[in-house]
Amino acid sequence: MKSPHPSLLAQLDNVLGSRYFGFVAGLAFALAGLLALAAWAQGADWEDVRAALWRLGLNPAITIYILLVHPFMHRRWQRAMDSLHALAPDIDAASSDSAASRREWGALLLGALIGFALAYRTPAAEGWLRVYALATSALTFALLGTAIYGSLARSRHLATHSRAGLELSVFDGHLLTPFAQWGQSLSLVFVGGISLSLLFQSSHSLRSIEGVVIYGSLTVIALTLFFMSMWTIHVALAKAQQHELARVRSDLAAAREALQRERSAGTAGTMPDAYVPAVICGIYEQQVLDASTWPFDPAIFGRVLASAVAPLTVYVLKIAFGVGSGL
Repeated sequence: MKSPHPSLLAQLDNVLGSRYFGFVAGLAFALAGLLALAAWAQGADWEDVRAALWRLGLNPAITIYILLVHPFMHRRWQRAMDSLHALAPDIDAASSDSAASRREWGALLLGALIGFALAYRTPAAEGWLRVYALATSALTFALLGTAIYGSLARSRHLATHSRAGLELSVFDGHLLTPFAQWGQSLSLVFVGGISLSLLFQSSHSLRSIEGVVIYGSLTVIALTLFFMSMWTIHVALAKAQQHELARVRSDLAAAREALQRERSAGTAGTMPDAYVPAVICGIYEQQVLDASTWPFDPAIFGRVLASAVAPLTVYVLKIAFGVGSGL
């Protein structure tokens, strides 16, 4: 089974190796230093610099956050694909690395243009601070563009293999737990981004109806991502369940007919043996019905639901104590 074309961030991680997190740390210090320098160049005092860090710090923070969580998410996805490969080693799907690379670069450039346009239309500062806001907004949305494209490419890759002949047993769900762990991580990363964004909002904006609706909707989306990330696997397992149910019910019907013939013939000596196939088929039918068509256990689902508490906690703290700027 071929893996999808490695993303730009995955290539950066591979090139830097053990130096990757050092690079991210250096970029974080550089972004913070450039923000302070831009504020100082406009003659701002320390209080103005501090306010600028809160007012313009969201985009750099999201940028660093994306870079930090990417290696973790990439490893989770690789483990998920390895578990699928173990069940369907012969499935292969053709893909064009050059076409995938061009599409990802297109997503990156489109994201950068959107970020630049948003920052240009809603200026949060003037002078050098505005230049900083334009540059960091373009960088953040460029990374978001690649991240969104990567998620879509992974879903498409999985769907392609499913159409290529992926057949699962209804009892294979536990073998695909890495997919549930990847979906859990995807949801947690999204929740983390929401919580980080909340830190940079003013309590005034959070008290508005619009703020409540927006962040409430984002939290629901984060939980929905958990299920969407495993939808193809769920469909395959549900199909396997229906197929197995059709087979066992056919066998059960045959066993019942044989039992009724024995009862009608009145052959008491063979009656106990005639019950055995019907009982076995009935028990197996119930096992098939009880088999989960989602590759996760209650503990994983519970952690996903519990993660929704994080944005709520940040929201309550912001409202109660007015942490941040513009308060």
